[in-house]
This record gives sequence, C-alpha cells and structure tokens, in this order.
Amino acid sequence: MTPGLLRFRSAAMRPETFRGRRLAWLVLVPFATYSTWVTYDQGFSAFFTQPWTHPTWTQEFLDLLIALALVSVWLHGDARRRGRSPWPWLLATPLLGSLAPLTYLALRPDDPPPAAEAP
Repeated sequence: MTPGLLRFRSAAMRPETFRGRRLAWLVLVPFATYSTWVTYDQGFSAFFTQPWTHPTWTQEFLDLLIALALVSVWLHGDARRRGRSPWPWLLATPLLGSLAPLTYLALRPDDPPPAAEAP
C-alpha cells in the first residue's frame, strides 16, 4: 500500500467525512425520536430519579456520565481546533445526554483539505 492510499483510507474513517456525518444522522434521528417518546411518557425527572432505585441502573448511569465526560473532553478540543465555541454543546450534554454530541457530529463542518507537502 502506498502512503497516499493509507492517508485516503484513514480520512474515510474520520467522523468529519460524509460517511461519518451520515452515520451520526442515522443514529441521531431514531434515538432522538425514542428519547422524545420516553421523556413524554416518563417525564424528564425520571432520568435523574430512576437510576438510584437499583444498583444495576446506578452503575449504568455512572458509566454513561463517565462516557459523556470523555466525549465532552474530545468535543471541546475538536470544536476549538475548528475555531468554534464548544460551550453550547457542552452545556446541552448534561441535559440531553448523547443527543448533544451526536448533533455536534452531524452538523460540524468538514476538515479543511490537508496542505500540500513541500518538496
């Protein structure tokens, strides 16, 4: 494999490419629909009261918090590198969970094309 082909293949796997945005939309739309239904059916406060009723649910809730914290660290760095403010997404994450980072992935602009290497 040539280095150019390796660069192309790795670029195709990055979330900022079309396939990555399409995947973000494919996850975001059904999950947002389901989340809306659950919130309507159970109420918003259930997201914060239910996890403490059973140790298994507590563990899953804490695992989700850790995962969202890690995603938020990545999101902050990615948004700053792109010259965008990460704060709307970071403030929405505790309220909306993974819907906020998924929306960020679906809407963020492509990376600029890499600069040509000097001879």
